[in-house]
Amino acid sequence: MMSPKSKAKKKPPKDSLTLLPCFYFVELPIVLSSLVSLYFLELTDVLSPAIVGFRCHDRDLSMPYVETGDELIPLLMLLSLAFAGPAASIMLGEGLMYCMQSKLKSCPKSESSINAGGCSFNSFLRRTVRFVGVHVFGLLATALVTDVIQLATGYHAPFFLTVCQPNYTAPGVSCDNNAYITQDICMGKDQYAIMSARKTFPSQHATLSGFAAVYISMYFNATISSTTKLLKPLLVFAFCMAAGLAGLTQITQYRSHPIDVYVGYLVGAGIGVYLAVYAGGKF
Repeated sequence: MMSPKSKAKKKPPKDSLTLLPCFYFVELPIVLSSLVSLYFLELTDVLSPAIVGFRCHDRDLSMPYVETGDELIPLLMLLSLAFAGPAASIMLGEGLMYCMQSKLKSCPKSESSINAGGCSFNSFLRRTVRFVGVHVFGLLATALVTDVIQLATGYHAPFFLTVCQPNYTAPGVSCDNNAYITQDICMGKDQYAIMSARKTFPSQHATLSGFAAVYISMYFNATISSTTKLLKPLLVFAFCMAAGLAGLTQITQYRSHPIDVYVGYLVGAGIGVYLAVYAGGKF
């Protein structure tokens, strides 16, 4: 028989005076302000990308234009996958972990409940909200960083000249004397396509998918037990392959240059590592 000292005692709940105020007055406003900022950058014309020059009849900028609805992975689908996949994985993982810890007599890694505002918050609820919340903020922050860089650089997409339809006979423009044109001589009617063609560096598909893949991979590596030899690499490889396909389709469909995708992966992965380590507490 086990002695009374060896029996595991359930951890008593702790009281917290800062849990709810920090959530309502610090973390929630930060996420909402990021969402509002992203709305103005993505869905309005408050800020326009920088006007960058181009060479006459540049082949690298004359690739076919694939309509937004004809993309293999449209941006809205990417946002849904980048959020839904990792969020569902975190909720499922935390639920299984909480059920397993509840059945065990002793679990040194388990977190005790916290009383705040007259309510008791168990470890499942707190960890799920924490990790999913950091993931949502990371997606918003990654999209904001991408938009700011795209607006500041104004680099052209491979289909820029196709949708721009530049007027090479405009006054002051001569491809014979100066093959590099800095004026805005676009005659194309699809202003949305022209705007999109000036926002390609870095690739938003690459930054968002890179962040999601790195963040959820670090979560898997930290929470899944090493006794399951194949589950952890299977999940990590699945998300990494999905991120790779998201960037690869941008290259094959001439939506972005290869360098746009490579830099996008670096930006997204860097944000994912930082938030996983310093905001997620290494899970």
